[in-house]
This record gives sequence, structure tokens and C-alpha cells, in this order.
Amino acid sequence: MTMLQIHLERPEEYRAAEELVRNAFWDLYQPGCNEHYLVHLLRKDRTYRPELDFTARQNGRLAGCIYYSDAEIIAPDGRHISVLTLGPVAVAPEFQKQGIGAALIEHTKKRAAETGYRAIVLFGNPAYYSRFGFEPGEKYGLSDGEGNFNAALQILALQSGALEGISGRLQDNPLFFMNAAETAAFDATFPPRKKHAFPSQIFLGAGTVQPASGQDFEEIYEIVNDAAAAYKGVIPEDRWKEPYMPREELREQIADGVAFYGYSVNNYLLGVMGIQDKGEVILIRHAYVRTVCRSRGIGGKLLEHLHGLAGKPMLIGTWVDASWAVRFYEKHGFRLVEDAERKNALLRKFWNIPARQVETSVVLTDTETYRKENRS
Repeated sequence: MTMLQIHLERPEEYRAAEELVRNAFWDLYQPGCNEHYLVHLLRKDRTYRPELDFTARQNGRLAGCIYYSDAEIIAPDGRHISVLTLGPVAVAPEFQKQGIGAALIEHTKKRAAETGYRAIVLFGNPAYYSRFGFEPGEKYGLSDGEGNFNAALQILALQSGALEGISGRLQDNPLFFMNAAETAAFDATFPPRKKHAFPSQIFLGAGTVQPASGQDFEEIYEIVNDAAAAYKGVIPEDRWKEPYMPREELREQIADGVAFYGYSVNNYLLGVMGIQDKGEVILIRHAYVRTVCRSRGIGGKLLEHLHGLAGKPMLIGTWVDASWAVRFYEKHGFRLVEDAERKNALLRKFWNIPARQVETSVVLTDTETYRKENRS
């Protein structure tokens, strides 16, 4: 017989609850997760509502936990409307799909209403949370912190008439925007666990571009060779090898002045792009995005960032048969150098590649620079 017990979270459960949250959210919305660090920070924050912090135990084993914090809606007339934010709510993977999350939500809904709170807001899956009475925020004119109507933003009335005149903008709580380095440091206090990227992760497009470091070498190597698999059977057979770029070759490229930048989410690299200063021009070198993360705008964000740093003409070389790469660069304002002699001369001058690769490659340059050179 299974017995579910729900009680206020006790201090001696804090660490175990954080580990539970980590396991529940790992690789769910992004590579790894940061929700366990959010819980850790939340307990120390002035917005934290400890009277609504509950854990669930199934036959004595910690199975789930739920957290709330204060939030404010800024009405069009400037009024500040106090509400609750639900989240995170987590159920240990081995206890999922047993109604434990639902039990925690129903229990705390009732407790919050009895305490006198007006309403609960959250960001979550409407298909799931609608069963608890949550409605789209847009129905009441409730937008997110940037003023957008977000399908994930939902609201639940706890008192009769609580949603009358509740329109406005949900004020962002800075606590929910955690520093990636601090998150990584906190995560390092738990047992090591490898992060993974999946197409289903909704936060893949919310990353940052930063210079890569020596510690990123293995991830750069992994990304380059994963993404370069697209060349197999496309580029000339005599130019293909496995791995496409061995570690020693990658080290040589870095030693030769290729500086890599990475696009990362939660301190996990999803894409890389190198630049090489050749005096007259800047070269884009080795631009790759993990296969599972393509079509998320990652390559475009890397290119835009590096283009903004260049300060001089930029050239890009790629395989003539890599038509998707050519289309990508053209989409971002680069133009093929169509004159074969000029193209070959540029490849010989700025790249250190064999004659066969010169023959089977193309060069693109940013449109503005290309036109300036033609006018002069």
C-alpha cells in the first residue's frame, strides 16, 4: 500500500530536495538545469513564502517538492497588485506520473487561498496546468515582464472576483535570472553529471556568446566533428577524413591564431565559430553548431557577434558543395566572390590550405566591404 505524506519542508531536507529538483529538471528545458540553484537562492530571498514550501514523501521516501514566492503585477494605472508565483514544482523521476505533482499543487492551492492570497501566476505548460484551474494570462490582459502575451503565462484566482481589474505586466523577479558561472559552481557541489542538448529543449535559443577558453577544447573538438559529419558524401571524397578535424589539427589551428567563440546555454557549448586576424582582413574559421541544435538561430548569433567585433573586411571560406553553408552566409549579408581567379588568389593569400582545397572551395565576403572594394 502506497502512502503519500505532504508536509512543510524541513531544513534537514533542503539538500535532498535540491538534488531531487536537479534530477527532475536535468536536460529537460536546457542542457543540465538551474532550478536546483533557484531553490537554494529562493529560501534566502525576501520574496520566499516558506509557509507554502511543501515536500511529499511516498512510503517515507522524498518524492516531490513545491515552492512559491511573492510577485507583483504592475497595472496600467501604476498600481502594484500582489500575487504568488508557483515554481518550481518537482517530482523525482522514479515517482513521476503517479499524481504527486498534482497532489502538491492542490494542497498548496488550498493553503494559499486559506492564507488570503489573491491569485497564483506561473510559466508552464497550459495543457497541464489548466486541469488545476489556471487560465491564460492574456485572457485578463496579463503580459510578461517585456509586455508580451506569453502562452506559458497563466493565472489562477484564489478568491472570488480576484481577477477583476488584474491586467498589467508581471514584474520580473531578478532572482530567476541566475548567473551561469554561479550556477555551475553550485552544481559542482553535486555528483558529476554530463549535460546533453536535445531539440525539445525550449531554452536553446536563450544562450550567450563569449570567448572560448582552454577548458572548452574537448567540447570544441566534439562540436566540430559532430557538425562536420554533414560534409560526408558531399565534399570530395579525397578531402573527407574521420575525424574530420583531429585534436592535433585543432591545436595547430589555435596555435596559428584562430580564436574560438562559443554560444552556450547554462555553461554548455552548443556552437562555436573561430576568427583569425590576417592583418588586412578577418577570417571566419570553423563555424559549427551541434547537429541537434540546428535551426535555432545559434549560428546566426555567433556570426552577428563576430561580425560586430571585426572592424575590418571579413572573409569566409567553405566547400563549394556545402550549399547550405553558402545559403546561410548569404542570408546574413555575405556575398560570394564570383570571379574564380580572385577567389583562388584570396584563398592562397589568407588561408594555408592545399591546392585541391583551393579548387573545391568558395569565398564569401560581407556585402558592404565587397562593394566598397569594387567601387575603389
